[in-house]
Amino acid sequence: MASTSQPRLVLRFAVSTCIALALAAGAILMVVRHLVTVQAEHAATLQARVIANSALRGALTPSDFEHPVGAARQAQLDTLLQARVLDDGVQLVEFFDDAGRVTYSTDHRLIGATPHVRSADLHEALAGTVRGDTTTLPAGLTGGGRSQKALRTYAPVAVDGGTGVIALFQDYRPIAGAAAATLLPTAGVFEAALLILFVTLVPLLRRASVRLRRQMEEIQHRALYDQLTELPNRALFGDRIEQAVSAARRDGGSASVMFLDIDHFKEINDTLGHESGDVLLQELSTRLRGEMRASETLARLGGDEFGILCAGGPEDVSLLAERLHAALREPFLIGGFALEVATSIGIAGYPDHGDDVETLLRHADVAMYIAKEARAGTVVYDPQEDTNDSARLALAGELRRAIDGDELVLHFQPKAELRSGCIVGVEALVRWQHAERGFIPPGEFIPIAERTGLIKPLSRHVLATAIRQCGEWHAAGFDIHVAVNLTIPDLLDLALPDLIGDLLAETRVRAEWLELEITESTILSDPFRVRQVLSRFNEMGVRLAIDDFGTGYSSLAYLRRLPVQTIKIDRSFVTDMCENENDATIVHSTIELARNLGLEVVAEGVESEEAWDALRAQGCTLAQGYLLGRPMPADDITALLLEQAPQVGDLVGAVTRTPAVSS
Repeated sequence: MASTSQPRLVLRFAVSTCIALALAAGAILMVVRHLVTVQAEHAATLQARVIANSALRGALTPSDFEHPVGAARQAQLDTLLQARVLDDGVQLVEFFDDAGRVTYSTDHRLIGATPHVRSADLHEALAGTVRGDTTTLPAGLTGGGRSQKALRTYAPVAVDGGTGVIALFQDYRPIAGAAAATLLPTAGVFEAALLILFVTLVPLLRRASVRLRRQMEEIQHRALYDQLTELPNRALFGDRIEQAVSAARRDGGSASVMFLDIDHFKEINDTLGHESGDVLLQELSTRLRGEMRASETLARLGGDEFGILCAGGPEDVSLLAERLHAALREPFLIGGFALEVATSIGIAGYPDHGDDVETLLRHADVAMYIAKEARAGTVVYDPQEDTNDSARLALAGELRRAIDGDELVLHFQPKAELRSGCIVGVEALVRWQHAERGFIPPGEFIPIAERTGLIKPLSRHVLATAIRQCGEWHAAGFDIHVAVNLTIPDLLDLALPDLIGDLLAETRVRAEWLELEITESTILSDPFRVRQVLSRFNEMGVRLAIDDFGTGYSSLAYLRRLPVQTIKIDRSFVTDMCENENDATIVHSTIELARNLGLEVVAEGVESEEAWDALRAQGCTLAQGYLLGRPMPADDITALLLEQAPQVGDLVGAVTRTPAVSS
């Protein structure tokens, strides 16, 4: 679609440019033609004045302009004008008295008549000013068989004792010819200039066309392919499954979907770092791609999950699964370490396990989790074993009711200035105290929300509650900001900035009182779209923070591009910084980097006064951790704000003596 739309767009631009240039050329030529014609008429008018003042000077008497002349005088004037005037392109001559009556005319029928003559023209001519306009002479006056256009000029003529007014009617054809003779070269030069301009635009259009094609291809590629592995992403994989199911339904065949997940991938990331984890994903995708046939599709669905689509039933596909396990048995050399990687594969097939994309993906996912839990390598979906899926679906239904019924509550973990010790902000964290199941950790229900599409209403509930609470604190006189974490679906939602803007307006909370926290993995999900959403937040004045800073490989690259104001050093570096030199170096370097970039720094995981003092000495801005308090209800935060002492030391002592509220 992109390749067909792009040439049409360029073609429309080229045609529009041609039309615009043509219209501009036509308009300019009309103006030039008018100016040239006016100039030619002006020249003819001046010629008429010369005729009146040279050819007729001394030959006319005052009586010629006082009353209609007699027959004898008519004959004299006929001879005079025929000899001196009519041969110069003048077709008709008229004399006027002060009242505008014709006292003489080369067409004797007009003598004594009072044609429609503007008195202003007569008075200006009597005052010495030449006036001209165009008119049409009837056929009987031109001597030809049809009427003819003429230039009529009222000119003053000096006579003894005064001034008379004559009207000279000149043939307009020579005037038009003179105008055309001037216009044609001008038009030619102008048209040549426009042609050169258009020819100059051709290579620019060609370069724009190539650039537009590349940009559209890149956008289309980003929308359908994973940037890390260059494999099809979830969207393209779902489309391929839909096509395969349609073909199998039409032909009476079958198709199978495989979910492949790397076992203990989190430990690899935590041990070697996310950069090494990404290298592993790239090399693993290369090996898997080498085992694929042309009719099979390999896709990266997210994180360490891969999807495979192939023809045939689950029994046939199990052979492919064995081949994939065999291909991955050879260790991967990552960062100088030989890593042996195990994978779990779940299989679901059409038509036995589902007849639509979502069902097949969900059942293959369930089978993969069963394989992981049983360490079975490969498992084909079995409805009898789908207790895990049923439990998650039941919990998802209860989560939806919890969101709609306001059963979820927010706890807030305080953040304090290291320099003054004052609590200046809190981080909002959602909690679910189930009526029957008891406390359910966020790590259990948030992934379910992401898988079932409930993450958006959940995030909106958290945002609305946090913003309302922020408004209540400020109404009570507490200068405090509230931070809320955003997930990948949140940042891919282009309507989210408008929603938050409405919430801020409704609660009268200023934008700078709200801080949105994002992780580097969230940014990497779709950098182009995420940057759009974050830019809108920045324009609104909402503060942005990068959470868990230092745990990903893209930190420095994205700090230069994203409109963030704060970075939060991950607790894994802060907790042991006083005992671990490497952690201390990372923390110190991060603080220096943030200071050079003009960013605020929040240290997470501050659990001791020793860490507090070290961070303050290094110039860190804010601290967050169990030294200040665990996540607690809003009322407990209010109590802390009321009790905090004006002195730094007093405040630190107060918050460390405050009973911690278990999360």
